[in-house]
Amino acid sequence: MTYRVEYNGEGLEVATLDSALDNAKHAIATDVGAISGWSVEHDESINDWFVQGVLNGEPVGPTAVVTGPEPMLAVQEFPRHAPAAAERESLRMTFTGATPAEALGQAATWLAGRTEVRDVDDLGWHPTSSGYELRMYYRG
Repeated sequence: MTYRVEYNGEGLEVATLDSALDNAKHAIATDVGAISGWSVEHDESINDWFVQGVLNGEPVGPTAVVTGPEPMLAVQEFPRHAPAAAERESLRMTFTGATPAEALGQAATWLAGRTEVRDVDDLGWHPTSSGYELRMYYRG
């Protein structure tokens, strides 16, 4: 099972999704320069991730595409004791603020009260008409 990272006409294959996303971000940062955040969107129907740099709340540079293994269409057998939903999938929490610092402060305050959060997978910045939206993807 491999993931393919495509950016500016070049491709790279890696073994894990984390490595693929890191390589996509590195390629964008090397090409564009300063980045203040990332927008990472996942299309479940084709199992692709679209990564774009964000600077001052605005998307910058080309989008990198991470192509995952083909979605499994066959019926799968699950183990008798499947892990809880929070163990299997990433969850998302959204914070909004007039400035990026305000949104990040809200996220930090929220995290401080959530001892069940084990990992923060990614942060995505999105400009809104009234400020900034921070999307935090995490696992419980």
